[in-house]
Amino acid sequence: MAAFDAARRRTASRVLFGLAAGAAILGIAVLWTGGFFTRIYGVRISARGVRPILFAVLFAAAGFRLQDRSAQDAFIARFLRWSKPLLPSMVGTASAALLIAGALYGTQSAGGSDGYGYISQSKLWRAGDLRVHQDFVASVPWPNADWTFTPLGYRPSDNHTLVPTYAPGLPLLMTLFTGAVGRCGPYLVNPVCGAILIILTYALGSLVSGRGVGTVAALMVASSPTVLYMTLWPLSDVPAATFWTASLLLASRAAMPRPPGSAPPEWRRTALIAGSGAAAGVAVAIRPNLFPLAVFPAAIAAWPIARTAPLRATLRMATFGIACVPFVLFVAWFYNNLYGSPLQSGYGNTDSIFAWENVRANLARYPRWLWESQGPLVFLFLLSPLLSDGPLPASRMLRRWFFTFVLAVFACYLWYLPFDAWWYLRFLLPAFPVMFVLAADVVWSGTRRLGLQRQVVALAVFAVVVVDYGATRAVELDALGIGDGEQKYADVGRFVASRLPANAVVVVQHSGSVRYYSGRRTLRYDALDADWLDRAIAYLRASGFEPYVILERWEIPKFRERFPTQQSLGFIDRPPLAVHSRDVYVYGTGTSAETDVPQPIPHTTGCE
Repeated sequence: MAAFDAARRRTASRVLFGLAAGAAILGIAVLWTGGFFTRIYGVRISARGVRPILFAVLFAAAGFRLQDRSAQDAFIARFLRWSKPLLPSMVGTASAALLIAGALYGTQSAGGSDGYGYISQSKLWRAGDLRVHQDFVASVPWPNADWTFTPLGYRPSDNHTLVPTYAPGLPLLMTLFTGAVGRCGPYLVNPVCGAILIILTYALGSLVSGRGVGTVAALMVASSPTVLYMTLWPLSDVPAATFWTASLLLASRAAMPRPPGSAPPEWRRTALIAGSGAAAGVAVAIRPNLFPLAVFPAAIAAWPIARTAPLRATLRMATFGIACVPFVLFVAWFYNNLYGSPLQSGYGNTDSIFAWENVRANLARYPRWLWESQGPLVFLFLLSPLLSDGPLPASRMLRRWFFTFVLAVFACYLWYLPFDAWWYLRFLLPAFPVMFVLAADVVWSGTRRLGLQRQVVALAVFAVVVVDYGATRAVELDALGIGDGEQKYADVGRFVASRLPANAVVVVQHSGSVRYYSGRRTLRYDALDADWLDRAIAYLRASGFEPYVILERWEIPKFRERFPTQQSLGFIDRPPLAVHSRDVYVYGTGTSAETDVPQPIPHTTGCE
């Protein structure tokens, strides 16, 4: 009877392993094609995300449990032997996939406040002058004239000049990429940084708790809706996260104790610490408000020898500072040159940005958005301080510093202006790689007492569940549709350049993108006094300019509400000159209809 039961268990195990192989093949096909659904006898059959792979793991785990102990041990040994070369290749594949997705589906237009602000500032760096001169504003009669001719992403300065609002780090990276790859360079910064971020996360996790944890954390980064979403925008969040992660990694490698025969020479540790300081300096130049985070890599590098060799620890801190401080001084020079004080950012007074009353709203929103986008298992990182020492040297020390780093990133934005969209999790991206490493480490290290078999299964199931959740949410949020949606800014700007006269002045909220692509002057209606629309149009026309108005559908009622008493509003009731498929309308401001059938604004492609 026992022999019969053993035979049945072996048969059932083989069947389950066969089902696991089939589910794995289906999962790979789903990831390759984006999923499918069909109906069989009225029953809807669908597959999407990585759920087939989750079933593959569950089938394999069930088949594994039916094997006898010797077969289980042999299977685990083979799995670990095969996985060593496989894990880095998985990370490399995920990194390449994110890079390709960013290059193919990412934004390639200088639209909105942030995108235009960063990309146009990069162009100013290449031209050698960070000030935009608008001497004509001196004769403009309406109040607040400088602000009305200031596009989003800029602010007025002395003598009717404009200066950028944003910090210089990302625009300078864009300038470097432009010199290396040409005009598409600014739009490749984020995809490249996102791909590097995955690799850095793998290295950081491997340092803390081994390759398995590093791989899972890297895959969590690759499937994170926030990371994917922000990789497709020309914004500063992903580059900042990449350089902070690089700084932590280099400092951690320098700090890790090694056996006497394999310990690197002190000069190599010094080079790693200098690299960590430089990476932190670049991160500060990208997002200066995160300057306090530099304490963490500096402390990680010096802490292990602070008691036994205080002089060497001090030298390590000094090395970090010498590498980091030039970037901080550069930001101070930038602020002083453009805004009149080394402590004054382009956003204005810090009291208008940071306030105690913001804490309550942010405490409610950030954890909820994190739960909704990443799933509840990501909060396992909160258990990290409870773990005992791991198998790797100084793992407890790194866990504690990393855990505190995550809390510090959150703290930097608790007092910040609250926002209403989930993707403002982007502010917290520097914490994501470390948070994912700690969450994966909790699963791996927390199940150590259960035996290697259960450890492997627990980590694999955790990986599939969190990656599936993130990838599914990214699909639901249409993250890959960003680039196509943002192309409207380039389309409209190029239409203005090719179809409107050279003397056109455009009244618009697309203030930056229209300037960038057409070179025409733009006037922001949100900064124009409510009683001045009629007189502003008359003044522009008398000065030899032809005013046009560009509005998106959602702006039309707001435009009416802002200028309720102005006679020139009649142009909105006439057919527009041109229409974009994304509900953008170009209006003439003449007294009679200029067209009966609006022109379609063509969809354009390319970086410029």
